[in-house]
Amino acid sequence: MTREEAYAKCPVDSYVELYGGQWLVVPFAPVDQPPFFSCLPKSASVAMAAVAAL
Repeated sequence: MTREEAYAKCPVDSYVELYGGQWLVVPFAPVDQPPFFSCLPKSASVAMAAVAAL
């Protein structure tokens, strides 16, 4: 897909990015992080228990 094609297909809730030599239409989406990425002390103990269970 060319740059012009990507921008023509890009809806309002997305953006265009050049990745690996190709133009991509990337939708905005909320990022859902696993609990072990949280820096909150309360979550850390839950995350450690989850890792220990593996």
